Amino acid sequence: MCGFQPDEARRSHRTTIIHQHLDWGMVRADMVTRTGLRRQETRIAVDDYTFLINLQGEARSGQDYVDGRRVGFSPRKAGSLIFLPAYSEWTGWDEGDTTGSYLFVSMDADFVQQTLGNEHQAVLRPAIGFRDSIIEAALQRIATELKNPDPTSAMMVESQAVQILVQMVRLNDLAHEPVKGGFSPFDLKRVIALMEERLADPPSADELASGLGVSRRHFFRAFKQSTGKTPSGYMADLRLKRALDLLTTTDRSATDIALECGFSSSSHFAYAFKRVHGTGPSEYRRRWRS
Repeated sequence: MCGFQPDEARRSHRTTIIHQHLDWGMVRADMVTRTGLRRQETRIAVDDYTFLINLQGEARSGQDYVDGRRVGFSPRKAGSLIFLPAYSEWTGWDEGDTTGSYLFVSMDADFVQQTLGNEHQAVLRPAIGFRDSIIEAALQRIATELKNPDPTSAMMVESQAVQILVQMVRLNDLAHEPVKGGFSPFDLKRVIALMEERLADPPSADELASGLGVSRRHFFRAFKQSTGKTPSGYMADLRLKRALDLLTTTDRSATDIALECGFSSSSHFAYAFKRVHGTGPSEYRRRWRS
């Protein structure tokens, strides 16, 4: 397995960089922390099966390409995952927080083939900016072994790698099982996650369709078949759900909540909220707390 060079993989304007790494033979882990970040340029061409988890910092805007094909960009917070099969390339750029940290885990192609076999190995597809609690937890455990290695670390790391690969196969299997003629659960989860991330600046239907590699017409049809709602109707529900959560768990003003949730004004928020809940936001909060 070749050495990981963080300056080549994620070129950036930065003031400091910290790079830790360990190679256990079949699995290698690299942890990189940068400060003073502005824009980062990405170019990672891998010979191994590679996972990357964002440990700290958020990438808020950018563009991503896999093997030269543009894919939809999703804001990446801590816990966001990236998977690249062997012999693939991820390029692009992103901008976000001034401090960032990520874990880069690469698995030898022979190890993956022995673990999964040819049939399961063949279903693995690249994925940029997705979430999965099982894979995230396993990568965090590998990060712990990197920071505090001992004589049993190799066994622990390989067991976590097996768990990650099996879960990735399951996610890819789901991605090929449509629901009632609509999106697969995996693709629907990706779309909804992006909508939730961008309540104040909603992605267009063309952007969402492009991210899934489908036409705008197909996107509208499949979305409604999967959710029973149009994209705009579903977005309206997400905004009201988020607004209700902020009303009941914070002391923020209705105007602040309206802006965060993507309403054009506080009066628009009050109208939409009252139509669903039968009372305005301030009155609802007062009754909730009484």
